Amino acid sequence: MSFFDYNPIPESSPYYLNPFSFPHLAAIGTLLVLVILIVVFRKRLAGWKGEPILRLVMTIVAVFFEVSLHILQLATQGWYDFLRGVIPFDLCAITLWLSGAINASKRRWIYDLLYFWGWGAAASYLFANTGGANWNTYHFWQYFILHGYVLLTMAWFGAVHSYRVRLRSLGAAFVVLFPISLAVRLFDSAFAGEPYKFNFMYLVSPPDVHSPLDHFGHGWGYYFAFVALGVSVLVAVWLPWGIADGLRQLRGRGSCRIEPASDRDADERAF
Repeated sequence: MSFFDYNPIPESSPYYLNPFSFPHLAAIGTLLVLVILIVVFRKRLAGWKGEPILRLVMTIVAVFFEVSLHILQLATQGWYDFLRGVIPFDLCAITLWLSGAINASKRRWIYDLLYFWGWGAAASYLFANTGGANWNTYHFWQYFILHGYVLLTMAWFGAVHSYRVRLRSLGAAFVVLFPISLAVRLFDSAFAGEPYKFNFMYLVSPPDVHSPLDHFGHGWGYYFAFVALGVSVLVAVWLPWGIADGLRQLRGRGSCRIEPASDRDADERAF
C-alpha cells in the first residue's frame, strides 16, 4: 500500500487508525489548541489587516484537498467510488462548501446552519471515521485538514467576528436538515446495492470502521436512532449559547433599579 492509496484499509494493517490511538488524539488535540488560540487572540485577529487573506488561504487549501480527494478516488478506486465521493450529499461535504461560502460572503444566515451542521460533522472525529486510514496515509491528513477547516471557520466567525447563535438558529438548523436527511436516506436506499452502495451521511448503515453507530440497529429504526443522536448533538452545542443568554438576561434584570423620583416628577404626578 502506498501513501496515496485510497482503498479501504483492513484492521490488521499497520496503516489502520485505531480509535483514540495517539495519532487520532493528536489530531483532535491540535484542532482544539487552534480553536483556543483563535478565542484567546480574537481581538487582535479582528483588527488584523491580513485576516481576510488568511481566510482566503485557508479556503484555497481546503478546496485543494477536497479536489485531490476525488482525483485519488478515481485513480485508486475506480469510477463508482469516485462517483460516491464527488456527490456532495455527505454532511461533511455540505459544511465544507458552507464554510467556503461564509468565508467569501460573511453572511450571518450561513453561520446559523454552519455552526450546527458543522458540529454534527465534527462529531465524526470521535468516531475516527477516516476509513481506517492512519497518520502515514494521505487520507488521514486530507480528512483532518478538511474537517479542521470547517471547525476553525466556525470558531473564527464566532470568536473573531462575534457571530452569535440564537434559539431560532437551532430550530432552523433542524427544520432544514431533517427533510434533507430524509431525502438522502431515500436516495441511499434506491442505490444501496451493487455497484453503487450509496450511504451518504451513513443514514442506511454505520461506517465500515467501528463506531457507536454499530449499536443503532438496522433499517428505519437505525435511521431514526441516528436522527435522535443528531438532535441531541444540535441541542448540546446550542446549550452554551442558551445558558449564556439566560445568564445575561438575569444580570440585566438584577441591574434594573427603581430610581427615586425627583421633586419635579412628584409635582407632575400631584398635578
